[in-house]
Amino acid sequence: MENEVYREVVYDHVIDYINSFSNPEYLKDMRDYAIENHVPIVEKETESFIKFLFSTTKPKKVLELGTAIGYSAISFTTDSTIESYTTVELREDFTNIARDNIKKYGLDKKIEVLNGDAYEVVQTLQDQYDIIFIDAAKGQYKKYFDKCEKLLKEEGIIICDNILFRGMVTKKELAVRRKRTIIKRLNEFISYVKKDERFVSSILPIGDGLLLVRRKV
Repeated sequence: MENEVYREVVYDHVIDYINSFSNPEYLKDMRDYAIENHVPIVEKETESFIKFLFSTTKPKKVLELGTAIGYSAISFTTDSTIESYTTVELREDFTNIARDNIKKYGLDKKIEVLNGDAYEVVQTLQDQYDIIFIDAAKGQYKKYFDKCEKLLKEEGIIICDNILFRGMVTKKELAVRRKRTIIKRLNEFISYVKKDERFVSSILPIGDGLLLVRRKV
């Protein structure tokens, strides 16, 4: 069993137990669409943790890299303290779907979807954010981080999703051949953040792995 690559970094039966407490009808239409069309969206247990984190930190301004169809933007903004949620999506078709979904849920005045390459778009932003959620191209996390940390408020938090990449980051022998470059870059990024004395960080085995980073105070 130790050589088996699981869907995530925690055993499936544990994930199923955790998710059994979630409302199965919450944003079900979007989850069903994502499954049917192979659209990557945030895992349920990751979603639950981040919503809990938001309920305690009470962010007002959030930046997200990697909108997909707008699931996480809608979930995190609903019943929250968020006043402005900016999210960036590379694909034009996803951008249009996300905007339609956001309007459908009545959140178009709070959530802005920007279409373009995340690295390029981030360089045009001037605001400071309480939370920055990075969930775009995994092999580019270091590039994103270097730009995003300049947009982070003094006590803000950067959250990086899929940081353990189905456990492949932890063991070279688990890495699928076509994913080795991504795995290498994720490992380099984790080491880069851990060695930066300006920040304190923690890796959590939730969903596909979360890296939380904030400045030392």
